[in-house]
Amino acid sequence: MKINKLKLENFRCFKEYELTLSDRFTLLIGDNGSGKTAVLDAIALAISKFLEGFLVPTDLRSISDDDTHYEFFSMGQAPIKEKGVLQLLIKVEGIVNKIRLYWEFLYPKFLHSKRINLAFEPTKIGLIAFDLAESITSPETLLPLLAHYDTSRLWKKTDNEEIETLSPGSRLSGYRNCLNTGLDLKQLFSWFKTQELAALQKQERRHVLEAVREAIVSMIPGAQRAWWDLDWDEILIETTIQGKAQTIPFHLLSDGYRNMIGMVADIAYRMATLNPQLEADVIKQTEGIVLIDEIDLHLHPKWQKQVVERLLNTFPKVQFVASSHSPFIIQSLYHRDDVLLWDLDKAEPVAIDSKSIEDIAENQQGVEIPQQSQRFLDMEKAAEAYYTALKQIPPADEDEKQRLRQRLDELLLPYSDDPAFQAFLKMERLAVEGSGKA
Repeated sequence: MKINKLKLENFRCFKEYELTLSDRFTLLIGDNGSGKTAVLDAIALAISKFLEGFLVPTDLRSISDDDTHYEFFSMGQAPIKEKGVLQLLIKVEGIVNKIRLYWEFLYPKFLHSKRINLAFEPTKIGLIAFDLAESITSPETLLPLLAHYDTSRLWKKTDNEEIETLSPGSRLSGYRNCLNTGLDLKQLFSWFKTQELAALQKQERRHVLEAVREAIVSMIPGAQRAWWDLDWDEILIETTIQGKAQTIPFHLLSDGYRNMIGMVADIAYRMATLNPQLEADVIKQTEGIVLIDEIDLHLHPKWQKQVVERLLNTFPKVQFVASSHSPFIIQSLYHRDDVLLWDLDKAEPVAIDSKSIEDIAENQQGVEIPQQSQRFLDMEKAAEAYYTALKQIPPADEDEKQRLRQRLDELLLPYSDDPAFQAFLKMERLAVEGSGKA
């Protein structure tokens, strides 16, 4: 399953917008408020049409009036918020079960009479899902992975919460909460525990468990092993941190480790649930779409430079769409032909060049002189304002001079902890004032 093109009409901050996606990895960049999260949520809404075709409770995304594009303006002295157009529309072009499709997500569905039937009849994408559901007992039927992770995805296990084992269930449970934007770690832990206990009881190698275990280890720098520990009643990770080999329970890991391990394990266990017949090859052979908001969340810059390549190598048939503010993530895309960098502010893909972090921050992210700290830039502006005020002193009368001296003191105050800066500007001040007396 892949999405190639997306068109939005009257969705949140977008009145009308189009973008293309890479088959493997698309990174959305742009300033805050440019619509990165909106694009990811729109894709999630679009692919929820596929889940409708299974006719079982899975994870149908809901939508509200707040998702509709509004116009803000004033009328007289009153602020006004109005819907510019009543209908929200998401159009998608993609491939589902090897069939090229065009489908729509409409809200509300009943506004246009020519589309009334769409509210009551399955769309073509839903029919494909329905056909897959009818043949779900066949080993030939492969189900695509769908997953959405937003910035609130880091879930903390409740203290002393017992993890139950799972009874045999439907393959479709791999879609449970898959588009809810968070991590369903309780379900993941239950699956992991069940698989470990089954392997011990039956004294056999569980191929899907080993595939999930391998996916976790391959994603985490320094990791050697991951398993369910009965004493801790949770996942333990054997890894190297700051040059020292350590075995750490999941809940004691840093946010960065828990976030990435949780997300990767969630993807892998869903694959194993959807397509258990693939056994050891389930991670390498399962297709799907994964949406990640702020992929660099809680990650150290060293890890940010590796995370995209590790994801693409670990899940070779998955299409990823992610957002980020990190210049390290952008820099890591260089030299790959299967990635696309989309600038939402420019509404177009941008070139991925071999650039320094400073060049990326300045030219692609609009950071002014990233080589210098913001404090240095503020000091530079304060000094410029200081010199401008000094030039006004000689011709001014005594009252004006006093006002300007007060202004100079105000400009110096924020940098009172920098004696060299203070001394330099005060020397300039005395020189100018002295020349004025002469």
